[in-house]
Amino acid sequence: MNAEKIHLIRAAVLEDAPAILSIFQQGDPFAVATNRQDSIGLIDIMEWLENTSDKYPMLVIVVQDEVVAWCSLEPFYGLPAFDRASEISLYVAPEYQHKGLGKQLIQHLEHHQTSIGFTHLIAYIYASNDASQRFFTRQGFEQWGLLPNIAQNDAITEDVHLLGREFH
Repeated sequence: MNAEKIHLIRAAVLEDAPAILSIFQQGDPFAVATNRQDSIGLIDIMEWLENTSDKYPMLVIVVQDEVVAWCSLEPFYGLPAFDRASEISLYVAPEYQHKGLGKQLIQHLEHHQTSIGFTHLIAYIYASNDASQRFFTRQGFEQWGLLPNIAQNDAITEDVHLLGREFH
C-alpha cells in the first residue's frame, strides 16, 4: 500500500506572499498577461492575505520550510443567502503535483468545514485545464455551470466551468 505523506498545513502569513504568487503564476495561464497592467502581482497577494479570516482562510502546505501548495476560500456571492457557499482556489507547485497535496487541502477543509462555516464549495476552472477538472471531479465536485467565452487574455478567449460540491 502506498500511503501518502501528511504534510504541514497552516494558515498563510504575509511572508508567504512571494511563494503564493509564484505558484499562482505557474498554475494559471491567464495570471501572467504579457504587458498588461491588470496582471496579478505581489501587492494583490498581500491584499488577499490581509482579507483572510476564519470563514475565508488561505492555507498553505509547507515542505522543508518551503510553501509548495495553497488554497483559499472567498465569498461566492455578495448576498447573505449565499453566505454558506465559498469559492475555492487551489494551486500546487508543478514539481509537487500528483503527490496528494491538493487532496490533503480538500480533506483539511472538509475536516474543518463546520468551524469554517461552509456547506458548498465552488471552483472556477478554465475549460482547457483538464487536469484541474479531473482533480476536482475526483474530490467529489460536479459541473454546476458553464460561463462561455468569459475569460480573456490578449487574443485568447476561453470558457470557464463551475464545479461544485455540497458538504453535509
